[in-house]
Amino acid sequence: MSPSEPANTGPATTGGHSMHNARHWVASSLLAIAVAHTLPKASARDEVSAPVMIDLPAQPLTKTLLAIGTLTGRQIIFPGEAMAGLSAPGIEGRLTAPQALARALMGTGFKVEMGSDAIYIRLPSGAAGGQGAEQRGEAIVVTGSRIRGVASASQVYSYETAQARDQGITDMRGLAAAIPQNFTGGQSPGVGNGAEASGSRNTDSSTALNLRGLGPGSTLTLLNGHRLAYNLSNQSVDFSSIPFAAVERVEIMPDGASALYGSDAIGGVANIVLKKDLRGVTANAVLGAATDGGYSTQNYNIAAGTRWRSGGVLLTGNYDRNTEIVAGDRSFASGVNEHLTLYPKIESYAVVGSGHQDVGENLVLALDALYAHRDAVRASPYTNNAPVEVSGIVFSTSSWNLSVAPSATLRMSDWQFSLVGIYGRSHLRSRSHIFPSYFSSAVLENETIGSEIAGDGPLVAIPGGDIRLAFGGGYRRDAFISRAASNPIDAHQENIFGYAELSIPLSSPDQEIPGFYRTSLSAAVRYEDYPGIGRLATPKLGFVWSPNADVDFKLSWGRSFKSPTLYQRLNPVTVYLFPGNLYGERPGAPAGQTILAVYGGNSELKPEKADNLSASLVFHPSRIPGLDLSLSYFRVNYRNRIVDPISSLNRVLIDPVFGNLVQFSPTPQEIAATIAMAPLGLENQTGSGAPFDPASVYATIDGRSQNVAKDQISGVDLSLSYRFDAGSLGTLSLFSNATYLRSSRILIAGMPKIDLAGTIFNPPHFKLRGGVGWSRDSLLVNAVINYIGGVNDNRRVDTVELKGMASVDLSVKYHVDVAGGVDVQVSALNILNAKPDIIRNSGNYMPVDSTNYPTIGRYMSLSLTKSF
Repeated sequence: MSPSEPANTGPATTGGHSMHNARHWVASSLLAIAVAHTLPKASARDEVSAPVMIDLPAQPLTKTLLAIGTLTGRQIIFPGEAMAGLSAPGIEGRLTAPQALARALMGTGFKVEMGSDAIYIRLPSGAAGGQGAEQRGEAIVVTGSRIRGVASASQVYSYETAQARDQGITDMRGLAAAIPQNFTGGQSPGVGNGAEASGSRNTDSSTALNLRGLGPGSTLTLLNGHRLAYNLSNQSVDFSSIPFAAVERVEIMPDGASALYGSDAIGGVANIVLKKDLRGVTANAVLGAATDGGYSTQNYNIAAGTRWRSGGVLLTGNYDRNTEIVAGDRSFASGVNEHLTLYPKIESYAVVGSGHQDVGENLVLALDALYAHRDAVRASPYTNNAPVEVSGIVFSTSSWNLSVAPSATLRMSDWQFSLVGIYGRSHLRSRSHIFPSYFSSAVLENETIGSEIAGDGPLVAIPGGDIRLAFGGGYRRDAFISRAASNPIDAHQENIFGYAELSIPLSSPDQEIPGFYRTSLSAAVRYEDYPGIGRLATPKLGFVWSPNADVDFKLSWGRSFKSPTLYQRLNPVTVYLFPGNLYGERPGAPAGQTILAVYGGNSELKPEKADNLSASLVFHPSRIPGLDLSLSYFRVNYRNRIVDPISSLNRVLIDPVFGNLVQFSPTPQEIAATIAMAPLGLENQTGSGAPFDPASVYATIDGRSQNVAKDQISGVDLSLSYRFDAGSLGTLSLFSNATYLRSSRILIAGMPKIDLAGTIFNPPHFKLRGGVGWSRDSLLVNAVINYIGGVNDNRRVDTVELKGMASVDLSVKYHVDVAGGVDVQVSALNILNAKPDIIRNSGNYMPVDSTNYPTIGRYMSLSLTKSF
C-alpha cells in the first residue's frame, strides 16, 4: 500500500516515457490555457479570491474545472488528457476557487498548486502511466538522483500526507508504521523492555525509520534533501519530530544510496518534503482513544502561509499528547504486573518554518527551520504485584531538536548551482527514579554542522537526448556530547566529500526505435574522507529500459557504507554481575552461579560496507487507465555490520554461534581484567547483597558493539493500484503493497548462520497493506487491511510459532457546508480489535513481541479540518 493516495495508492515510480507524455500533457492543456487567458488576471494582492456563488451539476471533470475558472475569475491550468473519463460531483455553495477545486478533485489524487499568475492542477504521484513530476519535464530533483528531471534506476515510493490523513493516519509515527518497507523494530515508542534484537530500544519515545530491517542507523532520513542532526544515543534521526501538517509527502527509496548521499544510506533513503506554499490558514484537530483503555490522544495543528509573486512563506505548529497504556488495560498482558507500561505517555510540540524568495530572475534564496520538543514517561515494576513506587523504575525523558538549513540556488541557462548550509542540534535529558530511593540522570547532545555546493545541467546533446551531469562536494562535522559526571564525552567526527553523477539517454520516444521507447544509463561515485577512520569511494550504476510506453525495467547496483557513530565507538564500557538464571536455566550449572557481562562501545570498530542490487518491473498500461503494477527484487550483502551481538539471552550460553563471545570458567586473573575494562568498576545486579565472589562466576560474556562477518538480506516488493471512475456511482480505487523479506547473519567467518527475519524481535518475512477507497460528491470512504506476518520464538531449545496479526482500518470523511466548509472525518483503526500473540517471558518484561506487533488495539478518532 502507499498511504500517499487512497484514490490511487500505488508507488510514485520514475521512469519510462516522460517527454512523450509531457508533450501530450501540454497539448491537452492548451484549451484550458486558452480559456484561462480570456479571464481577468489576478494581481498579487487578490490571488486569494473572494467566495462566489457556485452551482454546478455532476459532469465531466474538465468541464467543471473550466466553469470554476470562469466563475471565480482565476486561471486554472490542468492536464486534460489525464482527466479524460473522470467526472466531478455536483458543487453548490458560496466558495473560493481553492474550495471549489477541492470539491471537484476529491478522491482523484490530483493536487492543487497556487501559482502567482494561475492555479495549476498537478498529476498525482503514481497516477495512470506513472507520470511523476519528473516525467512532465519539470525541473525538480527526485529522491534517488542528483540530476533534475532524471528518472531514478531505483524504485521510489511517494507517501502524501493529505491522502494518508484520509486513511486515518494523523501523525508521522502512524505514517512510518504504514510504510511496508519499514519495520518498527528499532526506535519506536511501542518497543518496550524485553526486546532483545540489536538496536531495538526505546530511548526517548522517538520514531526512527528502519528500512529493510537493517536498523535505524542504516536509513538516511533527510528534510527537503538535507541532513538532520542525530537525536539519540544510538544516533539515528527522529522521523516523528516533523509536524505532520508541515509535510507535503515522504519519498522512500529502499535501496543503497551512499554514492549519492553518503554514510547511513545502506538500507535506503527517506526524504521528508515540506509544503512549499499555502495561502491562508488551515487548522486541524484530532481527538481519539483506544477502546480497551489508555491511549487517549489530542492533536492540534495549524498551518499558515502566504505567497507573493516572487516568493512565499509557510509556518506550521503542532501539539500532540497521549496517555499511557499499562498492562492492566490489556487482556493479553494479564500475566505481568498491571503497572507495567506498554506504551509511554508522550507530550510534544513542534514548529516548522519554510520560505523562499526570488532575487532577480536567476537567484532564489530559501530557508527551512525546525524546532521540536518532546517529554515521555514509562514505568517498569520489578515485582509481579507491587506498584512501581514500591519497587521498580520510572524512566522519563525530555528532548528537543533544532534544524536550520539556508540555501541559495542560481540558474544559469540550463544549468543550476546551489549552496546549502545545515545546522542541527539535539538535546536529551533522561532521569531514572529507581524506587524506593535511587536516582540517576544523563544528558546527551548531538550536533551537525555542514555545507555543500552542487551543480547540474546538460553536457552534450546526443540522439537520445542530453547527457547530463551533477556534481558537488562539501564538509560535515558531527559532534556527540555526554554530560554524565562519572564519564563525560565530548567528541566530534569530520567528513569531507565529493561526488559526481552522469545520466546518458540512449534512446527516446522521438526516435521511434522499436523495442527501445526509452533507454538510459546512469553512473555515480562519491569519495569520502573520515579523518582517523578511513577514506573510500562508493559507486552506483543504473539502467532504465522501456520497450514501450507501458513498461519500465529498472536495474541498479551500488556499494554503500556507514561510518561507526561516535556513540558506538565511545560509549563507556560497563561490566555487570547478573544472576545466572537471567540467561536461561541450564541443567548441571552450579548453584549460586553468576554471569559477568560486558556491554558498551568499542573504539576498534570498522566502517560497515554493503553491496546493493535491485531490479524493478513497472507496468502502467495505456489501455487500462488507472492501473499501476510494480514488482521489485532486492538483495543486500552487508559486511562488518555493527551490532550488539547478543540477540538472545536464553541461547547465548548454549548456542555455538555465540561461542566466541563466551568464556566459561574464567580464571581470577581473567575476571579481574574484565572488570578493569569498566571505568566505574563492577555493577552488581544480583540483588543478593552479598559481596562479590569471583569463584561464583560461571562465564563471562562480551556484549560490546562489534563488527559481524556478514548479514544477507533479500526479498521482493509488490505494489498494485487501480483507480477508475464509475460515473454516477463515484470513483473507486483498489490498492495493495506487500514486502517479503529474508535475512540472516554470520557473526564470525566459518560459524553457522543465524536466521533473523521471521524470528522473534526481528522483522517478519511478510508485511502487507492494502484496501479500497470510494468517493462521491462530498463523501470519501477508505477501508484498509494491514497484515504483519508471524515469527518464530527460537530463544529456547523448543521453538514456538507466534501468529501473525491482521487489522482493518475504516475512515469516513465528509465535507460539511457550514461556516464556509468543514471536513469531518471519523476513523476506526484496528476496528476488529486484533491482539498480538503472547510470548514466553519471565519477570515483568513485555508480554508480546513489541518490535513487530502494536499494543494499542482498537483506536477511534474524530478529526475536524477548517481552512480560512
